[in-house]
Amino acid sequence: MSSLRKNPDFEAGPPAAEGATAERPAQGRRIDGLHFEPRLEREYRLHMRADQRTSTLVCLITALGIWLIFIGLDLSRLDGWAALAEGDHEVALAILLRLATLGVLLIQISMLATQRLPRAYHRLSMLALALIGATSTFIANMFKLRGLPQADIAQLVIIAAVFLPVGLTFLQSSGVALFIALFTTALGFVMLSVPAHLSEHVRLSILLFFAVFVGGVGAWLRERAQRDQFLLRRLLQDHAMSDPLTGIANRRGFEQQAAMALEQARLDQVAVMFAILDVDHFKRYNDHYGHHAGDETLRLIARTIAEAGWRPLDIAGRLGGEEFGLLLYDAVPEESVPRLQELVAAIAQLGIEHAASPTADHVTVSLGATLFDGRESTADLYRRADAALYAAKALGRNRGEYIPADGADALAAERRRWA
Repeated sequence: MSSLRKNPDFEAGPPAAEGATAERPAQGRRIDGLHFEPRLEREYRLHMRADQRTSTLVCLITALGIWLIFIGLDLSRLDGWAALAEGDHEVALAILLRLATLGVLLIQISMLATQRLPRAYHRLSMLALALIGATSTFIANMFKLRGLPQADIAQLVIIAAVFLPVGLTFLQSSGVALFIALFTTALGFVMLSVPAHLSEHVRLSILLFFAVFVGGVGAWLRERAQRDQFLLRRLLQDHAMSDPLTGIANRRGFEQQAAMALEQARLDQVAVMFAILDVDHFKRYNDHYGHHAGDETLRLIARTIAEAGWRPLDIAGRLGGEEFGLLLYDAVPEESVPRLQELVAAIAQLGIEHAASPTADHVTVSLGATLFDGRESTADLYRRADAALYAAKALGRNRGEYIPADGADALAAERRRWA
């Protein structure tokens, strides 16, 4: 029976890493004008935030500069230090809101500068915009009540800024803009009691809702065009990165995804299991049954790999000829070794006749697996997995060999001995 066993000469490697995908990138189906299927939708949003990183950073730095200027103006026009000393709660709240918004802006700029964007990044962006709108509204109303000059037009500018390319979707931007318009309207009726102020406030509120509508229409059209462009690039990339014979990733696609997965593993400080599969005596199979039968066999093996129950972040691809690659993210040996063992056995159990094989009367595969050590390059990982594959072949084929990351030197010596 096909087996994948841990090489007893080496100890288990470090605890492993978080999941990795490998099936062919889904093309996705648009559900409505501004949504894809869940997996493609998540990919689009990640792409959008990465693509708009520079514009977002410019917008945030500009907002930070303007915000610092307004903090200085508030302290000057409201005689802030004296007001705080006298216990003026309105001034204290205004300064507190300014500082809270300043803190959120600084956190976002830091995230963008270090390129470490958590999943909740869009929520932080929405919070920053909402705080800017709410703070500006409160301070503008406070200025009115104190008879100080203020610019209501600032709220219209903020509504327009919400729809700038800062990594938010149409629905997210529209939600923030609508919140600012509603909050401004409601707070004005609560704080302002002078009829002249109320009349002016009603006109401002109408303009704000009109600005939300106009900005929303423009944002909807822009996002729809962005999604069309993303989908087109995604389909072109899918064709360029997939193997036309088997339908899974080709070598270029697999290596590109693997490099990104390893970089993410370094950031997350998790390990990765890397494996190479090779069809045993495939040249003899082609010589005996013909290349057409060989192509069909490769399709069946690729389908078996794709249907082996991998997790969403695992990666599989055809490296060339009869060789396949697997990358398992967050794959501790205790979990991933049995999975790879089952895969080797599943391919043997296809029962594809191979009369020319000296190993078995059916098609089998050999597999070499190793752990990512958290530092090495993709090329180094390939070499170690290939050495493990060589070990599987030297020990009789129709099997797999696993060695942990710290077994690289010993395995290289063992390979020389087999040669």
